[in-house]
Amino acid sequence: MRQTPVETEEELQWVMDYMLLPVVLDVLERDIRAMDTMKLKMPLIYIRSLRRLQDRATSDMAVLRGKLKSRGIRVYEQRRTEERLEADFLCRSYHRKCSMLWGLVKSEVERKLVSYLELNLAE
Repeated sequence: MRQTPVETEEELQWVMDYMLLPVVLDVLERDIRAMDTMKLKMPLIYIRSLRRLQDRATSDMAVLRGKLKSRGIRVYEQRRTEERLEADFLCRSYHRKCSMLWGLVKSEVERKLVSYLELNLAE
């Protein structure tokens, strides 16, 4: 008899995305503050574009929260350590942990930002 996993691969990906989106928002906010201090000819255009990316990430966060809730999954603690990004979550009454090394976090954040930029350009 085959036992059902506590969380599916798709659900684990949702948890990982839920962990990454706050990092995406932090990166965008830092870049917006940096653009504010630069002597660019049209900083408002760049800042407005980054704000749109923030809006998309915030919207994705709300959608993910709904998906997780519908499956009985709740991320109840997130930590940023020197080595990794960590989260504790509850999945169908089981306490679980997830972590990603910062190298993976960086590449996933870059991948997410590229996908947002591509969507932004298509609009």
